[in-house]
Amino acid sequence: MNLTDPNSESTPEHNPNEPAASPETSPENPEIYAWPPAQEPLVPMQTGVVEYQPAEPAPPRRPPLIPHLGHTAVFFLLMIPSLVVAYIISFLLFLAIIHPHSIHILMMNVVHEMRYAIAIQIIWYLVLWAMAAMTFTLWWRRPMTEGVHWNAPVAGRWFFALGLTGVLLGLVVSLAGNFLPMPKAPPILEDLTKSQAAAWLLMGFGISLAPLTEELAFRGFILPSFINVFRWFQIRGTISESTVRNIGIPVSIVLTSIPFALMHAQQVSFSWAPVLLIGVVSVVLCIVRLRNDSVASGVVVHACYNLTLFTGMLIQTDGFRHLQKLHH
Repeated sequence: MNLTDPNSESTPEHNPNEPAASPETSPENPEIYAWPPAQEPLVPMQTGVVEYQPAEPAPPRRPPLIPHLGHTAVFFLLMIPSLVVAYIISFLLFLAIIHPHSIHILMMNVVHEMRYAIAIQIIWYLVLWAMAAMTFTLWWRRPMTEGVHWNAPVAGRWFFALGLTGVLLGLVVSLAGNFLPMPKAPPILEDLTKSQAAAWLLMGFGISLAPLTEELAFRGFILPSFINVFRWFQIRGTISESTVRNIGIPVSIVLTSIPFALMHAQQVSFSWAPVLLIGVVSVVLCIVRLRNDSVASGVVVHACYNLTLFTGMLIQTDGFRHLQKLHH
């Protein structure tokens, strides 16, 4: 209090031992009872430094559509050099083992003997498999079996069910042949009746390497190539997933089965009934491959189907000892 100035208002003296009152500690400020005390918002200083926001993560890259039609074309183009290599290997082997002194006799036997023709085809398929595996493994940067969805574990898990499917398919086709116009002496029977050794060799080829190669070509390359055409349009928003399922896949199955049936047409004298049955077999094989996502599953069904047909011939001819019975 200022005693010399009578007009001055009286104010309480400040005790230096007491802390000075502040707005934050005054009873009128309720924030004193909150913890932690409220903080004033920080105002960023204008320093001229540009602050960069973190970039949004890139969307995951779609896996490539393999195999596509280009891959399929390359696979079938590989058949030409592999056939040339197979003939060279065959002639060298036959010259060294069978006819070391007469290439003329060798060439005549290759043309007329079923045994030599099948042997060359076996070597051809083996060379084709080797060349395809090397080419597409390097191209796709993954094993070829992975690219074509070989998926052997699924085939192993369902082996007996798949084998039974092939057997039933063979029985149904054989039964249907009794009610359809079938050729009397198709070339496939002519090949079987040439010799007992040729019949056994053809049977072994028909239940092993032939279904392996045909399934790789048709259900490993051609079928997914056609489906991936529709998948390509789906990715670009042109068609929907339901269109792929309801139209794309059935159309792809038909487009795969037509060349498969025509490939075997010469063996059955181009008769429409057996060609139609072969087409039906191809449809079943396509469904099995897509249902299991496994080319190996189709191989099991195909091999058991062929085994059923050959078993019927084997029983009819008493173990291929009376091949003339096939004509009846």
